Amino acid sequence: MRKQSAGHLVVQSLEMCGVDTVFGIPGLHTLHIYDGLLQSALRVVTARHEQGAGFMADGYARSTGRVGVALVISGPGLTNILTPMGQAFADAVPLLVISSQVPRAFLAGKSGFLHELRNSTVMVASVAKESRCIHAAEEIPCAVAQAMRTALSGRPGPVHLEIPLDVLGTEIGEISSFAWPGFTASGRDPKTAPPGMRDLSVPPGPPPPETDLAAVISLLRNASTPMLLAGGGSVTAAPEIETLSERLGAPVVTTTAGKGVLPEKHPLSLGARLHFPSVRNAVEEADILLAVGTELAPTDLWEAPLRPKGHLIRIDTDPSALSRNLPAHVSLEGNARDVLRRLLADLHVSRPPRSEAVKALLQCSQNELAAVTRMGTALPFMLDMLRGLRMGLPDEGLLVMDMTGPAYVALSEFPVSSPRSFLHPVGFGTLGYALPAAVGAKLAAPDRPVCVFSGDGGFQFTLSELAVACQERLSLPVVIWDNGGYGEIRRNQEARHPGEYLGVDLFGPDLRLLAASYGISGVVASSGAELAEAVAAALGRETPTLIRVDAGREV
Repeated sequence: MRKQSAGHLVVQSLEMCGVDTVFGIPGLHTLHIYDGLLQSALRVVTARHEQGAGFMADGYARSTGRVGVALVISGPGLTNILTPMGQAFADAVPLLVISSQVPRAFLAGKSGFLHELRNSTVMVASVAKESRCIHAAEEIPCAVAQAMRTALSGRPGPVHLEIPLDVLGTEIGEISSFAWPGFTASGRDPKTAPPGMRDLSVPPGPPPPETDLAAVISLLRNASTPMLLAGGGSVTAAPEIETLSERLGAPVVTTTAGKGVLPEKHPLSLGARLHFPSVRNAVEEADILLAVGTELAPTDLWEAPLRPKGHLIRIDTDPSALSRNLPAHVSLEGNARDVLRRLLADLHVSRPPRSEAVKALLQCSQNELAAVTRMGTALPFMLDMLRGLRMGLPDEGLLVMDMTGPAYVALSEFPVSSPRSFLHPVGFGTLGYALPAAVGAKLAAPDRPVCVFSGDGGFQFTLSELAVACQERLSLPVVIWDNGGYGEIRRNQEARHPGEYLGVDLFGPDLRLLAASYGISGVVASSGAELAEAVAAALGRETPTLIRVDAGREV
C-alpha cells in the first residue's frame, strides 16, 4: 500500500470543502500533493504557465461564485501567479492558492535551496486577503477550510497557503487518524464536524440596526427620483434588485462587475453606463442613490469621482467599503440579498416606472459613445462586430473579454440578461486574462456557451493556454481582434503626438496556421454577420475555434 503523506491530507481537505477542480502545474516540490491527487476524484487541469492557472481559477470562480483553487510550486510558481491574484484581489474574486515552500530549516535566510523565496507570505499579502505558512501536518484540514471561508467572507478575494516540503512529506499513516468526528473521507457531518469544517457558506451576520433600516425605508418611501447603482456585490441579489427597482420605478445602472444584475433589456436598466456624462449626471441629480455592493472605485467611474447631490445609501458586506471613496448618509452592512429582502419586507410602495427617462438617457449615451470611448474611425466596425457577437452567442452564454478596445465599447453596447455573463478584468486591468479565464469558466459549466474575445496583443500573453482548451476538448470560440498591436495605447500615443508611435506595433502568428498546428479550425470574420455565423458554428464543434477579425491598423 502506497505510503500517505501530508500531501494526501491537503487533497482530502480540498475534497471535504467541496472542491471539484484544481488548476496548476506539477513540480518536484508539489509531488506529495500530486500523489494524493492520483487517488482523488478531483479534476486536475494542467496549465502551461502558472499565470494561466491563476486566471483559469479566476474564471471558474467569477462565473460560479465558488472558490477557484490553484496549486503551484514555491519560488517561480508563486511569483508567476501573483498577477492573477492581484486581479482577483482587485475584483473581489474568491481564490485559494496553495504553494509549496522550502523546508522549515531553510526559511530563515539565504541558503540557495531550489525555489527558495524569502518572505513569500509578506510578498503575497499585498495581493491576498491572507497569506500564511502551515508549520505542521495536523494544521492542514482546518487551515484549508478556514482559507476557503476567508476567500468567500466579507469582500471575497484570494487567500494563500504555503506548506514547507518537510511538512508535506510528513508520513501520516491512515488519514482517518487526522479526521475529526464527522470529517471523514465520505464527507462532512454538520452535527459533529469542528466549527471550521461545518459549512463553507458564509453565515449571515447580524441584521442592520432597526433604526438604520427605518431611516433607509423612510428615505426610499419619500424619494422622487431614486436611482439604484448595483456592483459586483449584488450579483446574488438580482431578483431583489429587480423587485426594488420596479417598486420604486427607479432606473438601475451597474458597474462592470454588476453587469446583468438587472437584464439589460429591462425598461428600467441603464446597463453599465456609469462612465457616460448623461448617466453620471442623472445619478448625481437623484434625490436618493442606493449603491449596492460597490466600492465606487475609480476604475468603474473612469477615474472621475462621483458627486451625488442627494442622499447616498450604501449596502455592502464589507464594513470597510461603506465609507471608502465616498461616505454614505446611511449605510447598511450585510449581504446584499439579505439586506434587500429585509428592506422589501417593509417597503410597500408602488411607483410608476421612469422608463421614459431611461429611454432618453440611453439615447443620450448613444450620442456620447464616440466621445466617451475615443475609438475614432474604428467605432462603427467595433459596433458591427459586437452586434454579430451578440447574435452568435446564445442569450444564456458567457462572454469573457480581455483588456482591448472593443471591450470598453462592449461595457455598454453588449447587452446581457443575467449576472456572471460578462467577465472582464476591470480592477487590476491585466492583459492575457480572457483565454485562460474562459477555460476555467467552461470547465465549471461545460454545457454553458462560453466565448473568448481578446486583442492580438493580449492573446499573446497567454496564447499557450490554447493548448489546454484543445486538450480538454472545449467547445470554445476564441475571437481575436487583430489590429497589429496594442491599439488602445497606439490611440493614446496618437492623441499625445500625432503620427509618432513607439512599442505598439506587434508581430504576431498567422492565426490560421496556429489553429492548424493545434488541429483545430481557424476562420476569418470580416463583418458582424460573418462573426455571428462563425461563433454559432464554433459552438457546435467539440474543440476550440480561432476566429480572426482583421481590424486593420487602428489609430
